[in-house]
Amino acid sequence: MRTSPDGLLIVDPNECKITVKHLSELPKIMELLSALNDPMAGGKNVGKLVTKIPVLAARVVERALSQARKKEVYSVDQALNMIGNRGLESEMLQLLEDLTIKKSEAEEPR
Repeated sequence: MRTSPDGLLIVDPNECKITVKHLSELPKIMELLSALNDPMAGGKNVGKLVTKIPVLAARVVERALSQARKKEVYSVDQALNMIGNRGLESEMLQLLEDLTIKKSEAEEPR
């Protein structure tokens, strides 16, 4: 993701696509899932964990941009506030599904 001169986040659609290298993100996803199940974990902590998973961060920002009347997102935290817990849950489930498919494709004999 890059930032425009006025501070807006810009997502390249390719940043939302899963590749084999994203399979290495699973420990970070597990860390995020653990934080989401912790009632003491704050929103800022969740935002930091999402940011550590670039493909998820890009998908969260893209979703926020698609739902917003004003197409202005300045941070992952703002995007998370815009899409809410259900939006994050939906993006995470889709990401996990995409990773499962990619892992299956990578393991298939050629």
